[in-house]
Amino acid sequence: MTNPPPSTPRTGRAARVVAASVAALLLVPGSLSGEAVAAPDTAPRAALAADCVRPTSAFKPTGARIATVDRNLRMVTVRRTKNGAIGAPTTKAAGKFQLGWDPETRPGSGEGSVITVAHTWPDGSALGNALLRSTRKGAMIVVSGKGGATACYRVTKRASYRAAQVPRKKAFRYWGPEQLVIVVCSGKRLGPGRWTHRTIWYATPVV
Repeated sequence: MTNPPPSTPRTGRAARVVAASVAALLLVPGSLSGEAVAAPDTAPRAALAADCVRPTSAFKPTGARIATVDRNLRMVTVRRTKNGAIGAPTTKAAGKFQLGWDPETRPGSGEGSVITVAHTWPDGSALGNALLRSTRKGAMIVVSGKGGATACYRVTKRASYRAAQVPRKKAFRYWGPEQLVIVVCSGKRLGPGRWTHRTIWYATPVV
């Protein structure tokens, strides 16, 4: 995993912006030759829509369903490093199809970015790889928590950026309407922890 660059300690909201800005730099190494994108699968999207209920309050997510990925996903909390960078799920097999969640913003809060990260693997078999192959604008995402809490989102944009050009204020914000973002490494793998691009999915609440 790439070590985050040193940073000057900050406090308050400014610290949250700086800490979130390095989220896209800490995903596990893998390799992808491209980003073939399939058409949206409307059948899974319709099925997931039946689960959508407006959250009564913010909650800690524990699971997720993404219409274009045919499996239940475990969501795990990822801890900030001493430099304030956002972590990622374990690099062991257990983390292959986990969605890492940064606890700075909870689903259902109504404000800011719910930041999530997923791994890509060199053999193309992890969650990040599946997302790159199949997930585009219009895909439904349902995040769930204890006690039946759910928050539903629809992907409104998918974008690929060079690693050093991720629009941090757009993707990793604590202000403005709630959005869910998923970040994975993409493009060409130059070596362990070194990728040319980051792909980000932006999704907004549907209820």
